[in-house]
Amino acid sequence: MDPWGSLTMLIKKQEAAKNRKAALKYELQKRRESQLKKGNQTEIEFPEVSKEEMETLKDKIRKKYKAQRIKTVILDICLFIFVLLLFYFILRNKIKF
Repeated sequence: MDPWGSLTMLIKKQEAAKNRKAALKYELQKRRESQLKKGNQTEIEFPEVSKEEMETLKDKIRKKYKAQRIKTVILDICLFIFVLLLFYFILRNKIKF
C-alpha cells in the first residue's frame, strides 16, 4: 500500500492544494490591484525636528537602552550565580529523595 492511501486520494489532495493556491493567488492579486488603484492616500506628515532636538532625543534613547542593557546583564549574572550555588549545594549534600 502506498503512503497516500490510494491514487484517487492523492489526486484529490493535489487538486485541493492547487485550488487553495489558485484562490490565494487570486486574493493577493485582487489586493494588489486595489492598493495600486488607491495610491498613496494615507500620507503622514511628521513635524520638523531641529538638529539639537534630534540629538537630545537620540541621547535619551541611548541612555534608556544602556540602562536596560545593564539591568539585563545584572539579572543574568545573578541568575547564573544562583544556578551555580544551587548545583553546588545539590552536589555537596547529595540530596536523597
